[in-house]
Amino acid sequence: MIASAAFEPLLPALMAPLIDESMIARNPESIVWIPVYIVLVYIARGLTEFLGSVSSQYVAHKTIANLRSKLFAAQVDLPKQTINDDEPGSFTSRIIFNCSQVRQAVSTAWMILVKDSLVIIGLMIFLLYTSWQMSLAIFVIAPVIAHTIKITNRKMRASNQRLQNWMAQLTGFIEDSAHSIDEIKIFSGHQDQIDGFNDLNRSLVKEQMRVVKVQSLVTPVVQILTAISIGGVILVGSNLSAQDLMSPGEFVAYITAMGMLFSPIKRLTGVAAILQQGLAAADSIYETLDSPSDLQVNRNPKPTKFSRAPIKFDALTFRYTNSQDYVFRNFNLDIADQETVSLTGPSGSGKTTLFSLLAGFIKPTDGSIYINNQNLDSMPLSLLRDQISLVPQTSNLFNTSILHNVTIGNPTATEEEIREALYLANALEFVESLPDKWLTTVGPRGMNLSGGQRQRVNIARAFLKDAPILLLDEPTSALDKKNRDAVLMGLENLMRNRTTIIISHQPETLLSIDRTFLIKQGQLIDSTESDIRAGIVLSDRSSNPQ
Repeated sequence: MIASAAFEPLLPALMAPLIDESMIARNPESIVWIPVYIVLVYIARGLTEFLGSVSSQYVAHKTIANLRSKLFAAQVDLPKQTINDDEPGSFTSRIIFNCSQVRQAVSTAWMILVKDSLVIIGLMIFLLYTSWQMSLAIFVIAPVIAHTIKITNRKMRASNQRLQNWMAQLTGFIEDSAHSIDEIKIFSGHQDQIDGFNDLNRSLVKEQMRVVKVQSLVTPVVQILTAISIGGVILVGSNLSAQDLMSPGEFVAYITAMGMLFSPIKRLTGVAAILQQGLAAADSIYETLDSPSDLQVNRNPKPTKFSRAPIKFDALTFRYTNSQDYVFRNFNLDIADQETVSLTGPSGSGKTTLFSLLAGFIKPTDGSIYINNQNLDSMPLSLLRDQISLVPQTSNLFNTSILHNVTIGNPTATEEEIREALYLANALEFVESLPDKWLTTVGPRGMNLSGGQRQRVNIARAFLKDAPILLLDEPTSALDKKNRDAVLMGLENLMRNRTTIIISHQPETLLSIDRTFLIKQGQLIDSTESDIRAGIVLSDRSSNPQ
């Protein structure tokens, strides 16, 4: 890059002898060698530009690849509440859109900035050396150009930050629509979604045009200022030439160098927009990178499992920050080691919130939670989550193989351990029947498998993690009878020798349960199944008046 910039002043420097000696004095030796020198300079410049471009692009792509990896890891490690509060689509937008802008700034803009700055310095030295009188016109105009660029950069950076916010909203809208395509079709929501997308799209275009207008204004302003400086240079140069203070070759060389000077200046004004986009994107990226992880400590390569896992909720009180209503107030519950407890109740009663508190996704407003007599407040989250496995209501599988989905909590599991986990989850038979067996790709969100198959893969995953605490969030509610029976067999195996909490909207279950509680208004009711049924009915009626 530096070598390429160094060749730029040589070209106008060769113009003076070319005119004065070759064309005017008609020196035979100069007529032959000066064109050869010019060709050699162009060849050398082209070669150095090629090497500089390839090397800078390699560094940029490598740097951005590492940045994407760090950003993805940082976003995954953010507290769950932070992720939930983030603008929908921000996760994707930062990794794809923002990183792309930073790469463009690093690879293209930065190279142009450094190279053209060196070219401008070299040409300015040549112009001053050739004629300081003619250079005065340039030095008068240069500060005006610099001030114009400075104001433009400030405006573009602010606009680019707003542009990124609109892009994140648009990305989130697209992702949300893709995940809800069934509902859109069933409820004839096509036009509503299209209108919503078009509104966001128009806002994005409006913000993009603000950037374009500011950027486009710079070029004509610079061109006008350039024309004024050229006029001044020609006026002074003509006067010097008339007084025999400058040869024709020097005058042509000066004008050539000046013409070469304004090309990098123009590129620099254009690259300012890219740099500002990159800087705005970098601000968003490093804000995420600097955010604290919820793990607090490094991940344990070998999980630490408790030999016993009694759970105690002691005077637990909790409300969400955006709500005045308490989900729990002075909530107490003792669960013995390897006991199975079922929590039932109407929607909104706090069952899922209790799981989030136990997993450390959210923190109690007051009170404490204990596992094996250890307070969760003093327990590193990495250690806490080593004790917990979850089988959710909706199977969240990754678009990879069954093997990867099963071993995500224990990537070092042996083939024998994987096979045993699949067998105990009642999943081995259907997995073995697939063409690629456990190397079969499950598809986006597991759509290549049935609901029951997806849930059994989840159960096998929990087996391999082998955590002492098991959380079941309505694991069979979305299944038909055939799949439900197969999943229940796997769950019964999984629950053995584990402390288990089951969430259910319905009190009845075929699983082996030691105690069943109704959660009502943030409190526990330990009663008979008929009382629980009545409590659910009354709660539903009171919350949904006819």
